[in-house]
Amino acid sequence: MSTARGAFRALMRARARAFDGDARALDAARVEIRARFEEARDADEARASAMIREANDAARFIRENVVQARREEEDGTFKMAVEARHAEGLTIERADGRDDGGCGSAKKET
Repeated sequence: MSTARGAFRALMRARARAFDGDARALDAARVEIRARFEEARDADEARASAMIREANDAARFIRENVVQARREEEDGTFKMAVEARHAEGLTIERADGRDDGGCGSAKKET
């Protein structure tokens, strides 16, 4: 069984890797992680155990599924560095849910 400290560190490492070079995202993720752990500080043993599992699952999800896109200065497009661990079963979806071209969608012919 993992400890709360271990789960916290796993989340912080996953955050650092996923958002490397994006100070705003790094700071927002750090603040959210700290807030969640502070809220759980006085949880009973059963709830704490469940929350530690959830934190470890979240760290694994971030490591395996989150890819940071960066805007290219020249033309304003976005570039992603997809690592080999992300490539299996790769699908890319737009964050806004639209399907009018762009990341992960086939542009519709009109």
